[in-house]
Amino acid sequence: MNRIRKRLLFLFLVCIAMGILNIGCSDEATPESDDKILKPVAENVIGKWSMKESYKKLDGKWVEDPIPEGQGQTYTIRTDGTVLSAFTAPDGYTKLNLGEWETDEAANKLTLGTMTVDVLSLNATSFEMGYGEALDAETGELMDGEFRWKYSRMDETQKTLAEKLIGKWNYSKSYEKINGEWVEIHSGMQDEGWFLAETAFLFCEDGSSTAYGRSGEHEITLNMYWYVNNATGELRMVTKDGQTTELNVAIGVDGTLSVFYNIELSTGQTREFKDVLIR
Repeated sequence: MNRIRKRLLFLFLVCIAMGILNIGCSDEATPESDDKILKPVAENVIGKWSMKESYKKLDGKWVEDPIPEGQGQTYTIRTDGTVLSAFTAPDGYTKLNLGEWETDEAANKLTLGTMTVDVLSLNATSFEMGYGEALDAETGELMDGEFRWKYSRMDETQKTLAEKLIGKWNYSKSYEKINGEWVEIHSGMQDEGWFLAETAFLFCEDGSSTAYGRSGEHEITLNMYWYVNNATGELRMVTKDGQTTELNVAIGVDGTLSVFYNIELSTGQTREFKDVLIR
């Protein structure tokens, strides 16, 4: 049963990032709820929110399903009518998704993407939503019930690596690590017949990305989905047919993006490189 509950919670977090809803349950608890709802909801719900607690009513009692360590969900609800969701999976990778939001003030309802939830409480620092259906991880069917999720307001100026990556990045310089030091070189490795005259990345809020490269007259453009581990800087880019590219990235204090990679030479040796990109 515990294993099923964990799968239900995980499935909820995955789907809520895309505007679909599902949840699980575990130990008995009573959610602390402030019934006060600041009005209008549309003005007071704007901001960045992080999910802190999740509950399900089981046998007439509210039970809590603790969120596994490293897993999480945030919403950034904006004044332009868009909402950015960020879901962090158990493996540490974060995926972004972009949708639209609106409120029904009379009914105290909030639509986020394709799901509409009840606003149970809302104040300056916390926000609680409720829903009457969940997706069963075993059957894929909707099941009835009562579910709650409690969110806390976050500082919007504090950005994760995933949020900082959003936008277009253009190639600036290349470096090779030689004797433990980064030494600037010409782009790529001309002595091995590998030379990129231009590279660029576009990371979009809807979780899609485009990578561009040019070597002489040869150009390549790849459209992919992207995920990043905010803690380690590991970037995973996956094409629609499932091909995966993994890199390491970091954003410096100067705002530049460093992309780290290794290249194996024809001699069997491996050399370490990084490209620096700017907006």
